[in-house]
Amino acid sequence: MPRLSAPAPRRGVGDGPRPDYRLGLDRRRAQTLREQARRAIVRAIRARRPGFLLCQRLTTLALARANPIHRNTLTHAMNDLVRLGYLRRIPNHGFEVVERTPDRPALLTRHMLSLSEVAQRSGLQARSTLVPQECGERRAAELPARLRRARAELGLGTGDRVWILTRCRWVRASSQKRWMLAAVEQSVLPQAITPGFLPAAVTEIQERGDFSLYRYLRRAFPRDEFFKAQYEISLEALPEALASCWASPGPPVKVLNVTYGSQGALEFTQTWFDPRRAVLLAGSLDVRVG
Repeated sequence: MPRLSAPAPRRGVGDGPRPDYRLGLDRRRAQTLREQARRAIVRAIRARRPGFLLCQRLTTLALARANPIHRNTLTHAMNDLVRLGYLRRIPNHGFEVVERTPDRPALLTRHMLSLSEVAQRSGLQARSTLVPQECGERRAAELPARLRRARAELGLGTGDRVWILTRCRWVRASSQKRWMLAAVEQSVLPQAITPGFLPAAVTEIQERGDFSLYRYLRRAFPRDEFFKAQYEISLEALPEALASCWASPGPPVKVLNVTYGSQGALEFTQTWFDPRRAVLLAGSLDVRVG
């Protein structure tokens, strides 16, 4: 009986050139190995080198085997790239190359403004009250003039639907009975990536008295290591639709922020602060007039 040879292995859909994990590191250079590795990985991703293609997985073990660098150093370098938007962390499975949003602003901060957490650090109690007539679900094309910028910042099409959460933010010391208005806040989130946002926010405010958008984003995107925000400070007055919410004698200071994740812009928020209740400290200030 003739001998049967084993069938040739079938090539999978993802088969292709073998990964090339060499990073060209040199301990004699002035740059640290962490910096060299970070730059080399970025070059490999931009060059679409096998092993660094979109959606391909990278591990510190595979890279350390091909380069004279410790895995701990690689972990730090790759965490840098998560924050820069080139990679995302996959718990217990290393990292994955992701699509870097081309229109993401270059100047972003790691800090996300959370009035609830600021109040807690200051030993104050915080609560939110809804502005019902300014909450709800709308198509992007139906947004009022004051929110049209949200459509551009979030990359929305005319038919895309958004959630709008508008609330007053109050604070008080534990020894006081009276709540003081600290801010009026309006947030816009794309419904496609946050399908349960508004019902969850309203329920939490009604049951617990407050709601943290920062904590919500962390829960909604538990595997996303890239959370950064863009901030703008202006003296723009409260829009007429929200003017009746303002109880302080002085004018507010407006802070606009857009929070980004690995997949792009996640939320757009306008906050009008009472400068007597909250002070925003900035490391640098760039003023635009016009």
